Amino acid sequence: MVATSIVLIGPMGSGKSTVGRALAERVSLKHLDLDEMVEASCGMTIPEIFALDGELRFRALEHTMLHRALSGGAAVISTGGGVVTAASNRDLLACSRALVVWLDASVETLTLRLGNGTTRPLLAGNDVEAALRAVVAQRDAWYFEVADIPIYNSDTTVEGCVDLIVALVAPDSPKPVRRRVECP
Repeated sequence: MVATSIVLIGPMGSGKSTVGRALAERVSLKHLDLDEMVEASCGMTIPEIFALDGELRFRALEHTMLHRALSGGAAVISTGGGVVTAASNRDLLACSRALVVWLDASVETLTLRLGNGTTRPLLAGNDVEAALRAVVAQRDAWYFEVADIPIYNSDTTVEGCVDLIVALVAPDSPKPVRRRVECP
C-alpha cells in the first residue's frame, strides 16, 4: 500500500511509538523504533546510556540508527522526541524520500500521558510540565522545519491518527507540500 517510509516525529508523549506500531500493521510495513534500536545496539536502556555515557553519546547512536532506518527500505519509523535537535538528523529527514509526520499535542496532554516522567532522562527529577514546556519551546521550530504533515492529536485516538495518516498516503490523496531544503 505504501511505497515509502513514514517517519513519525514529535515531542515525548505524542504517541510516536504507539501510533507507529498501529500504522505499520495497518499499511503492512515493518515498524522501526529508534529508541529500541539504540537500546538493542548497546545493550542498555536509554536512561542507562544517559547516566553512563551522557546525552551526546545517545544522540550519536540515535543518528546512526536514523540513518540505518532510512536506508533500510520502506518502514514506519518512530523517532525519539529529540531526534530533531541534531542538524545532521534534520538533514537526513529533509533529504529522505520518507513522509515525515509531526505528531503534536498540548503540553497538558503530554504531561498526563507521561505521568511522573521517571523513564525519561530529560524529565526525571523535574517538574514534568515545566520541563516539557521548555523542551517543546526549544524543538517546535525544528519539527516544523522537517515535517510534511502536522497532526495535532491531543483529542485524537490512536486509531484516529492512523486513519488520518492512511488517508493522507492513499494514492488518490493530494500530496503534501514538502517544506524541504535543497539536498546534495
